[in-house]
Parts: sequence; C-alpha cells; structure tokens
Amino acid sequence: MERGGKRGQVTLFIILGIILVAGIIATSVLLLNVEPETNTPEILGPRAFIDKCVRDAVEVSVEKIILGGGEIEPSLTIMHNSTNYTYLCHQPDLYKTCYNLHPTLESDIEKVIKSDTNNAVSECFNAMREDFENRGYDVIGNDTYYSISILSGEIKINLEKSITISKDDTSQNFNSFNTKIIHPLHEILRTVHRITTSESQHCYFDATGHMLLYPQEKIRIINYQSSKLYRIINRKTNIEFKFAVRGCVRPAGLI
Repeated sequence: MERGGKRGQVTLFIILGIILVAGIIATSVLLLNVEPETNTPEILGPRAFIDKCVRDAVEVSVEKIILGGGEIEPSLTIMHNSTNYTYLCHQPDLYKTCYNLHPTLESDIEKVIKSDTNNAVSECFNAMREDFENRGYDVIGNDTYYSISILSGEIKINLEKSITISKDDTSQNFNSFNTKIIHPLHEILRTVHRITTSESQHCYFDATGHMLLYPQEKIRIINYQSSKLYRIINRKTNIEFKFAVRGCVRPAGLI
C-alpha cells in the first residue's frame, strides 16, 4: 500500500508538472502574439507621429476628391454605368461651347483638401499632446499654420507649429512638421485643364496626340447623352480621374 501511495504521489506531481509547463508555454505564445503599440507619439517621436497622422488624413481627402472628379460633394453630375461623372465644363444651351466651371481647379482643390482635413490635423496634434501629458510631460504649443500645395509628382503639406515638450530637466523643440505625399495629381489636373480649355474653345480635344506626347497617361472618352465622359488614367499608379463635359450640343437628329 505504501508503494502504491508513493506511485500515486509521483504520478500526481508529474501531471501537475505537465499542466504547469503547458500553462507557461500557452502564456508565452499569447504574449508573443500580442503586438506592442508601435505607433504612439512617444515611440514614434512627435515629428514622425504627426507626419503619419496628417498624411493619412490628406490621403483620404485626396481619394474623395479624385472619386468626385475634383469635388468632394459634386453638384452637377451625370450617371453612366452606376458611376457619377462630375461636369467640369458645361453648357445647357445648344450649339454653344461649354463653360469651364473650375478655371482654377488646382488651387480650388488645394483649398478643399485643407478645409476637409483641418479638424483631422488639429486632432493629430491633440492626440500627441494628450499622450505626452499622460506620461508626465509638459507640452506647450502655439497656433498652427496649415496649407496644401499640389506640385509636380507630389502633394506638399505645409505645416508650421512651434511645440516644446519637456520633462524634468530635458526638453525638445519643434517648429516645422512639413511633409509630402508622392502623387500624380498635379499631372492629372494639368491634363484636365488642357481638356476643358480645348473643349471650351474648340468643342474637341485631341486625346491621341496628347497620349503620344505624354505616354504616362491613358485617356478614354465615352460619348453619352450629349456629353463626353473623360477618364484619365495614370499608367504607373493606375489612379483614375473621371469627369464630364457638355458643350456644342446639336438638336437630336441633326448631324
């Protein structure tokens, strides 16, 4: 009986040992699968955090503008195959050339992006400040000067703001958070301008000739309900900008 009792105790210890080891292994696996926070202001640093936060907001705004054909909330559109095309050059009367609705489209879009992302930019700085203050830092900042510039091959985010972050005897000073997004929007809008100018003057645009001069772009034109639906595709990025033109319309049946 004594031997049987000892064997039972040994078996019990072995089982408990197995359970303990299994628990340690399971806990280790769970800990390894938990991703640590790597995008906080303290880990990234103030400049990198603001850079990512603001660029993310601007990229979303640019996508909305491209989808809306230059406007986030288009007012004058035509539907074709479940897709809305925003009129950028339009004439409701017969025979007359279209009127360019956005002669300063590029600067208009710069203002729209700024207006659309103003709150998001403020929230980026607020999130950074709150994170550092929760960790015992003192954060002092002044007004934010923010604007957007659409340049060749990029969208520049002009962001000037003086911030001092301090704790104990150490402090960091920041004055500029300028950054940029690599994007062909400038080149696309340049082509849009050429199309709307040509359509408003001659009721025609030479897409074939344009693509020979600018092979990085593909242009498709759909004639639909007295309108021309333009699609400009950047071959490198596949970014597509769609818009509509209506002008020089003749009465139905007249060639």
